[in-house]
Amino acid sequence: MTQPMESSTKEAGAVVITEQERDLAQSALAEFQKRSYGSCLTYLNKLETLRPKDLKVMHNKVIVEYYKNDLKKTELAGKSLNAICGAPTTVDSPSDSPDDVEKCVMRFNQAVLLYHTRQDELSLQILTRLFTFVEPMEENLAWNVCLLLIELHIVTNRLDAALSLINYVESQFICSTDSSKLTSSPSTPSGEKDGPSKNIVIKELKERKKDSIDSTNDLFRIKLLKYKARVYLLLQQPKLCRKEWKLLVSLGTPVNISTMFLKAHLEYMRGNFKKSLKLLNSASDNLEYKICGESAAVLYYNNVACINYANGKPNLAAFYFQKALEENKKAMESVRVRDADPISSQALFTLGGDRHYELMFGLGVSLLQAGQATKAFDCFTEAAQRLHNSPTLWLKLAECCIYCHKPSNEIDFDIPKRREDMVQKVVGCGVHRKIILASALNKDPRYHAENLSYAIPQPTLQFGMLCLKNALFTLREEEPSARTINIPSQLNSSASSGVTTGLQPSIASLASPGHILGNPPAASVNRVTSEVTAVESSNLKIAILGASAYVSLCLGDYIAALEHSKSLLAIEKIPGAYRMLGNLYAAECLILMDKINEAIDHLRLQNLEELDTCIPVPDALDPDKTVESIVNTKKWFPTSLVTAKAILRYNLAVAYATRGELDKSSEILKQVWVSKGPDCDVPIHVIMLALYIELQKGHVDIARSIVKLHCPQY
Repeated sequence: MTQPMESSTKEAGAVVITEQERDLAQSALAEFQKRSYGSCLTYLNKLETLRPKDLKVMHNKVIVEYYKNDLKKTELAGKSLNAICGAPTTVDSPSDSPDDVEKCVMRFNQAVLLYHTRQDELSLQILTRLFTFVEPMEENLAWNVCLLLIELHIVTNRLDAALSLINYVESQFICSTDSSKLTSSPSTPSGEKDGPSKNIVIKELKERKKDSIDSTNDLFRIKLLKYKARVYLLLQQPKLCRKEWKLLVSLGTPVNISTMFLKAHLEYMRGNFKKSLKLLNSASDNLEYKICGESAAVLYYNNVACINYANGKPNLAAFYFQKALEENKKAMESVRVRDADPISSQALFTLGGDRHYELMFGLGVSLLQAGQATKAFDCFTEAAQRLHNSPTLWLKLAECCIYCHKPSNEIDFDIPKRREDMVQKVVGCGVHRKIILASALNKDPRYHAENLSYAIPQPTLQFGMLCLKNALFTLREEEPSARTINIPSQLNSSASSGVTTGLQPSIASLASPGHILGNPPAASVNRVTSEVTAVESSNLKIAILGASAYVSLCLGDYIAALEHSKSLLAIEKIPGAYRMLGNLYAAECLILMDKINEAIDHLRLQNLEELDTCIPVPDALDPDKTVESIVNTKKWFPTSLVTAKAILRYNLAVAYATRGELDKSSEILKQVWVSKGPDCDVPIHVIMLALYIELQKGHVDIARSIVKLHCPQY
């Protein structure tokens, strides 16, 4: 808590402070700064008897008692602050006056407690309101409000708001002239002249104060630059991050674990995995969790796991995630008091540092990529205890269910392995020998025969459908949550009261006419970062809708599958692979609903031009380019456009065969088979459809020859 103690020497309104009260307040402040909290409380108790209704005295007493207890009585401190200035839920009440500095400090301390106890939304609500009064605040408090607000925007994934806020703070606090912050020397009476010694003393005082301000400004600027670099990394903009890194180096940023990990993250985003790993190994600082609230071992193993995952080594990544989980457990046990509530027995900075559920999510992603879907499902189920508002988590749970249902569709294109499934059995002998063909190539039952509750977590399609519904619901909740915060406009120089002349309606309009802050290029960067956030949200929505259509189709809910497919195809700039899937799912639903003419429209080759699996992220420095993905994971199948077109033709042949146009279906099927080659795979279903067509035409001999050709054992 960076604003724990206030000097009570300032007047509150028109209340007169006596000399005795002033001395007690000064003594209390001096003892607090010496960390003599017992003596400080003694002075505050005396001051409280003289000023029993002074909120500032009450607040300072709560903070000193909290420090005296080594920041361990967090619940008691929170309740005491709520009793003084109201609960966080009443922060917008009309009776509240956040422009009062003492109330702002109280609210800020409330926000700090909420942040460390991982109540981010409540903390953000308080700070968003405080930020509208940032200009009248004392400078140090204003800086702390801005820094915590930036952190909360990052934690809650409001990256656009975080970046815009950083640009605003830089323009308002960093770029201001030092002369405005220096106190002028007292004017001398008319007719008197300052002696040379007095001029020298005043000059030295000015220089010392200027050096102090410059040093504070540099530290604050370094923090802002680190935040900006973090945001650019999260927005997948390594070029912009590299520019900020160079600026950090030029300012003489100290080399510590924070800067080393930041540089390692930058190299990771640029695809330099070996260099990133080397930087991680060179970080020598050993952060102890019970001292600073973070564990260097947990951070290290987590980052190494991410590097190995991106390098296409999911099993090795899973190993390092498990190591990180072990270190996280050790860190938690080092501060945990047995049979005691953590919020009343642990220091404040250790309350929100448990990364167990985030690490379980990372472990689940690695295991899923490694093909261990059941183990991954268990990891995601455990992670859902805290990350239940994450649409990505629910999507991953659904992907585990889909993987358990059918790990891959590549097996359907391996005709030598699948041709045994074409024939169910052979009966009779000689001229009476009969070949009984399989009624379906897929033998997996759609429904479980057992009476299982679909709400119980288990890797089934039914539970996967519930997960996808949760994913869509939480995604819709996330989209409007990118709230805007009001940016104070420039102060009116003619206003003697010093209040703001108005409020900017939105943080995104910083570069609007008449209110340009900082460098003009920042506006274009903000626009691109908004596009980046929108692209990531669109990619997530596309994946959820695609999975929803597939699962609904597998469960026989054709109407729901068709709705999901239409929603998928309605998305602007949909990637080619998902456009193909959307058309295939929609066509199959329409065929099953006996709307074959509409289904044929979805199976035109014009609907397929490329096989991208995601919308590319734009490059902020060059909007015509995109940021290449660094993660080396399994490629989507089919990998070639020729194979994808063969699949579309096959489904078109199925549609014509269902409508009874066997000749047209046979011609299309021949085109599919002729296209088969090294660059084009065709599924086993093509042979089965050919058998069906020939049997429907009455060409039994041709059908028998097809069976002998592909299944010579019969």
